[in-house]
Amino acid sequence: MTGGGFQHNSKGEGYGNANIGALRGKIRWKIDETSTLDIGGHWTTDQSESSSGHNLYNSYGVPITSDIMETAWGLDPRFAKIIGIDGNNKKPSEDNMFWGANVRYTKDFSWGRFWTLSAFETVDEHELTNQTNSVASYGNMFRNNQTNVFSQEVKLESLNPHAKFHWEVGMYYSRSRMAQNFWYDSSDRPNTTPLNETSYRQNQQNFNQYVQLSYRVLPKLTLIGAISHESDDRQMLNVVSANYDLNSGARTSVQNFGNSGALTNQFAGRVGAQYQFKSNIMGYVMFSRGFKPGGFSANITQQASQLKPFKAEQVLTYEGGFKTMFFNRRLRFNAAGFYYDYRDQQLLGTILVPPYGVLGGYVNAPRSNIYGAEFDMEAHPFHGLVLTQNFGYQNGSYSQFQSLNRSATTAQFAATGVWSPVNTNYNGYNMGLANLTLSGAATYSWSMFHDYKMTFDVDYNYRGAQTQPQHIGDGGIYRAPDYFLVNSFLTFAAPKQHWSVTVYGQNLADRRYWLSGGTQATFYGVMPGLPRFVGAKMNVTY
Repeated sequence: MTGGGFQHNSKGEGYGNANIGALRGKIRWKIDETSTLDIGGHWTTDQSESSSGHNLYNSYGVPITSDIMETAWGLDPRFAKIIGIDGNNKKPSEDNMFWGANVRYTKDFSWGRFWTLSAFETVDEHELTNQTNSVASYGNMFRNNQTNVFSQEVKLESLNPHAKFHWEVGMYYSRSRMAQNFWYDSSDRPNTTPLNETSYRQNQQNFNQYVQLSYRVLPKLTLIGAISHESDDRQMLNVVSANYDLNSGARTSVQNFGNSGALTNQFAGRVGAQYQFKSNIMGYVMFSRGFKPGGFSANITQQASQLKPFKAEQVLTYEGGFKTMFFNRRLRFNAAGFYYDYRDQQLLGTILVPPYGVLGGYVNAPRSNIYGAEFDMEAHPFHGLVLTQNFGYQNGSYSQFQSLNRSATTAQFAATGVWSPVNTNYNGYNMGLANLTLSGAATYSWSMFHDYKMTFDVDYNYRGAQTQPQHIGDGGIYRAPDYFLVNSFLTFAAPKQHWSVTVYGQNLADRRYWLSGGTQATFYGVMPGLPRFVGAKMNVTY
């Protein structure tokens, strides 16, 4: 995949081109009537230009335009020399390679199925980005990351779909090894070292055991239960922070923060019931407990407090809904409501590290909740026509949360030139989630000349306005406006000859919108969504 960049700078130079190559192979061996062996492998190289945003605000006097598709970049040649790259007109870019392999074996018995999956993945990343999305050379970041992950899962499960009792029991293990160097140019910050390198290794082991059960206690009533235990052990090893002089390239100071660890041992599970009111109407209720392990934020490490691990996240979920089918399967309608009660919810928030300023880092909100509802519908009014519609509503708020106020802290620095924390009690604050999401499609297919088929589709999606977690309670530029997109495609296919040709259009109205945003120093930038895109593709299967 190559090209496709839709951004540009003030000089009209294009930006955002992809340059990706990939290979994938799979083989299946039916050993006998009851045994199957699947082997797969894949390889990907990515030399694309890095993601870049449009600058909406800064206090440095860098010019701002109203063209959301405009971005900018700059690279200090001294920074490029130190990290060992060519700095001449170098755009932010990726230089990554990924590869992996997996082996799955299944064996059927009269009483159930044995299932095992082994996988190995490796990542080699070299990523150069401009965090300020501006011509200013400061804010450059270079990340060098080598990671490999091995995982193994073993499972036994029942097979008979008509039996009253169904069961599944298994174990999962994963081990990862990471080595990372993180370079950051902060030459704009008063009284700071111009360049910092943070290097570390991270080891992780995860071991999970689980059991899932369902039992039809009555002809129409089925009880569901599951329980799992997970142990997650993470270690940050040999965390070293080195400051550099940009002119000489020499280290001016080195701090070794040693090792840190985070261990999580938690149980999760669910209980519920489903009731078949009629052959075409089923209702259900479900109560679950889940969690996410804790971890670390380690980039631009200047203080030992930055390596304090964030806590594990816990959530209690309550869900109920129904699934229906009407008019001889011509209309399907499903709906559900949910409530999530969080403890120590993990958020990509803000930490203050003077004199570097506000940095991104994971924090915990002690108490918070999200509630909502969703439904989906699929209708077949007559032969060839399919109508789909999805609806989602959610709302979230913090019950107990006090944290650094990124906007107020940044504004205070812009006014005084001094980094000092401004904290806010966010109890009762709305999370700023996109309350409403909608999507739908109308697809019509018809036959042509007996052996050919045409398919025409018009679809849309809508997302409500949302605020980034780092800007709780903020509006204006910190709240991404809602957007409505219309797409379409037309396909001419020869099913018996196994080929098809499609022309398609995305964002036909050419809406200008952005997906997310972030702050670096006093720069606030947003990531634009795709403009109108028209294309064609051909598919052949042999």
